[in-house]
Amino acid sequence: SAMRAALRLAAAGAVGVGAYTRYDEGTARSVTFWYHAFPVWAQYRAVQWRNRDLAKIGVPSWTGLTLGDADANAAYERLHERHALKVRDLVFDMRGFYFKNAQLLSTRDDFVPRQYLEWCKLTQDQAPTEMAPGQAEAIARAKLAEAGHPDAFEWWEEEPCGVASIGQVHRARLARRYGGKDVVVKVQAPGIERKFRSDIRTCIDFCRLAMPQHAPPLEEIERQFLTEFDYREEAKNLEEVRRNVMPRWSNKVEIPAPVRQLCTREVLVMDAIPGVKLVDGIRARFRELAASRGVDPEELERVQKEKIAGGELRPRSARAEAAATRRANLALRLGDWLWRRPIAFLTGAPYVPSPSLVNVGEVLQTMLDVHADEIFNHGVFNGDPHPGNILLMPDGRLGLIDYGQVKRVNKGARVAYAKLTLAILAEDKAEVARLLRSPPPEGFGGESRDNDVDVAYKLCVFWNDRDTPDVTEGLNLQEFIDEMEARDPVRVAPLEMVMIARVSVLLRGVANAFNVRLRVAKAWAGYAEDLVRREDPSYYLLAARGNDGRARGGER
Repeated sequence: SAMRAALRLAAAGAVGVGAYTRYDEGTARSVTFWYHAFPVWAQYRAVQWRNRDLAKIGVPSWTGLTLGDADANAAYERLHERHALKVRDLVFDMRGFYFKNAQLLSTRDDFVPRQYLEWCKLTQDQAPTEMAPGQAEAIARAKLAEAGHPDAFEWWEEEPCGVASIGQVHRARLARRYGGKDVVVKVQAPGIERKFRSDIRTCIDFCRLAMPQHAPPLEEIERQFLTEFDYREEAKNLEEVRRNVMPRWSNKVEIPAPVRQLCTREVLVMDAIPGVKLVDGIRARFRELAASRGVDPEELERVQKEKIAGGELRPRSARAEAAATRRANLALRLGDWLWRRPIAFLTGAPYVPSPSLVNVGEVLQTMLDVHADEIFNHGVFNGDPHPGNILLMPDGRLGLIDYGQVKRVNKGARVAYAKLTLAILAEDKAEVARLLRSPPPEGFGGESRDNDVDVAYKLCVFWNDRDTPDVTEGLNLQEFIDEMEARDPVRVAPLEMVMIARVSVLLRGVANAFNVRLRVAKAWAGYAEDLVRREDPSYYLLAARGNDGRARGGER
């Protein structure tokens, strides 16, 4: 019968796919992703359909088909509990681009449900290794021998000091003929490029089905990610960014210099930067201070988190946080002079100065300034400043590492972005929309179905400045993006803006982890204005700003 023939064809097709996936890793990974991810998405989508879509078309509640908000939230919580660990196991097992996405999601406490966020944060610096013991060293030595540099290392530390999404990082010491200095060596995992290419295409296909508004930006991110797999290019990136950044910012940051003669496509050798991951360094100093006061640091951290969650500790700007930390550290110094030092003198006990707090506000201001300098003044910037790529050095400076995703934007795009920044601050919706839609070099060439000015303005503010309730309309971040897409679907993404916006989102994510809220456009206003004054001094929004660079009437 026709049914039996169809079943035979389906069975034959299944056998064919099964045989093919045995020999093609990319197809196998894609099948694995869809097999696990699609049912999870379908369950979440079913709740959303009953809660949002049926109500929009007027289905009455008495049918039992619709879900109210409270019931929908309860259903979502059950799905989070059911699937979070399964998704974790899938991400940690498959790694690749899925792991990279988890790193990005880990920076926003308000974007990912708690059940997922707990394990997403582990991806910043506790990634599972991709290589067998000894494999990274063997690859590094073999590749350098092929390049004419046998026995380049005097010493190699087998335990990786970092595990990235595409490889591992090890400490080593160069042989005397190469300077004998301590270095770190980044080694690419075999076959990882093929995995990444397949994973990104799978994610784009999934987005086209589940979240079509994310597909065009993801395609731009794909183009950027695929430059990561030649470490010789990253070595060039390091040298270029060092030339641009270090003359102005060497008192606040350090960027490792590559050892160019020892860099190949799969191996990157660079100067070692002393320090620990930023989050670890801040937490260690916090615990040290708590211990010096006889306070349980775990309990103190728990109380702080509860106060933040309960709204008792309201978020501050980077400058306000910096000022508050300076006051706190001054109080610690005064306490030492007025109390701890005299007590030590009178009792004969050794005097140990109180540890100072890491000034998170100043750290964030430095990150904002350095990236603004890279974007507006040089057009060459790191598109991946997530917390795992920032070190806290012993001298208080920041070590900025991992320059695989360096984006270059031409002067036209830089000026257009500078104007966009000023238009956002001026709340000039028409100008924001014009810059978004105008073809390069005047704008970014974005298109949408209806060219809705309000939607264009809110999306530009969301991606490039802030995600406060006045912008998101009280919706969570994913709901906001879905709502904007429903009102005016994106047809062409503003591709030259995507990676700059990604920097804005990631920096806000770093700040968010410390209960600091950034307005990136406001922080970058001075850099934007300087660029526009140089390149287009008659631009009308410059007249709306005072000679001191502030908006007339002040900025929020």
